Amino acid sequence: MSEDRKIIEYDGVKYYKKESQWYQKMTPRQNGELPADIKRAKKCVKIYLPQENLLDVFKFLDFSQLLSFQYSSFYFKNIIVKYEKELARKKFTKLKFRPIYGFDLGKHKFVEIQPHLYDFELSKQLEQKWIRGIEEQIPMFLTTIQYGNINAIVCELQQTYRGKKALYHIKLPNFPKNLELMAIARYLFKLLFNCAFEHFEIDMFLINPQMIDLLFDEATTNFPLQIHSQKTELDYIWNTDSSNFIWKHLFSNQLKFDRFACFGKENMAVLLKILTQGGNKILSLTLDKIHTNLYNLIIKHLETSKDITKTVKEIKFEKMFGPRILNGREENIELYKEQYFELVNKHNPKIKFSVYIEEDEDEETAREIIDAEIERI
Repeated sequence: MSEDRKIIEYDGVKYYKKESQWYQKMTPRQNGELPADIKRAKKCVKIYLPQENLLDVFKFLDFSQLLSFQYSSFYFKNIIVKYEKELARKKFTKLKFRPIYGFDLGKHKFVEIQPHLYDFELSKQLEQKWIRGIEEQIPMFLTTIQYGNINAIVCELQQTYRGKKALYHIKLPNFPKNLELMAIARYLFKLLFNCAFEHFEIDMFLINPQMIDLLFDEATTNFPLQIHSQKTELDYIWNTDSSNFIWKHLFSNQLKFDRFACFGKENMAVLLKILTQGGNKILSLTLDKIHTNLYNLIIKHLETSKDITKTVKEIKFEKMFGPRILNGREENIELYKEQYFELVNKHNPKIKFSVYIEEDEDEETAREIIDAEIERI
C-alpha cells in the first residue's frame, strides 16, 4: 500500500491519508499531519512472526477466534483476508432469503452491521461500477413475477446448538440507493461466501449474479464467490441468470430442483452444462417434474462424449414425463416396469454408469411418469 493511501487506527479512531492529507472520519486534519502520540504509538508496534508461521497458527483456530484476531490488528486482518480460503469457515444450519412482508418485526430483530465491518478501500473502478448499478437499478435478488415489487429482502441465518435454534436476520434493500448500502451488501455476501451451510433453501429469492459481479472485483478477490452447502433445494428457477448463479456461485453436495419449471433452450443449455461439467462442485443433482428431453441428452452424453470425467456422479429424475431413449441393455428385474442397465462410454470403457428406471402412472393426471437414477460405478 502506498503512503498516500495508508490507513491506521488509534484508540478506536481510523485515520487515512489521501493526496498527502490526513483525514479523520472523512474530515481533514487542520495541520495536515497526524497527532504526535499516534506517531509515537505507531513506531512501537512491531510484529516479528513471518506470515507463514502465523498462517500455521491460524489454521488451528475456529471462525470466531479468527474474527477476534482480525479485530485486534490490521496486520492480522490482512493475513487472514489473504489466506481466508485456507482457514476455517463459520458453520450455520440453514440459509434462506425471504420477503420483508409477513416478517414479524415484534418477534424478530434485525442484526445491525456496524460501519467498521464493511469499511474497505473502494477503488475508483469499483466505485464507478457501483454507481452504474445504482443508476440502472440492478436488483440485489432475482424473484418471480408475483413478488416483483418487493423493496427489501431478509437474509435468515439459522444455527442449532444442543437442540436449541437461534435465528439471525439481516435486512437488505433489493434496489440499493447509495454506496454505503452497496458496501453493506458486499460485506454480507462475502460473509456468506466464507461460511458453510447444512441447508440452503431457495423458494422465492436468489442472489442476482449480476449484482455479485458488480460488488466484487474478480481481479483482486482472493476467495471463491460461492455459497457452500451440504444440501440445496430450489422450488423454481426463473431465467438464465438463475441458472448462471448455480453454475458460478454454488458449491453443494446435494442439489435438488423441486417443482421444476420448464426452461427455454438457453436455460436448458446451462443446466446441461451443470450436469456434464459441474461434477467438481455438485456431487448429486435431483430434478423433479421435468420432460425426458434432458434425460435423453444425458444418456447420449455418457455414451458418446470424449470427456465425462466432470459429469455429476449421481443424477436423479423424479416424475419425468415424455418419451425416453430405450437402451438395448435394459433388463426387467421386477414387475411394475422396473429396468436396470449399465452404460459404458465408447471412448473410455473403464468408465461405467448404472441406470435404474421405474415407470408408473400419476394418480392425478393418469399420465405415465418415470423415475430414474444414474450413478457412476
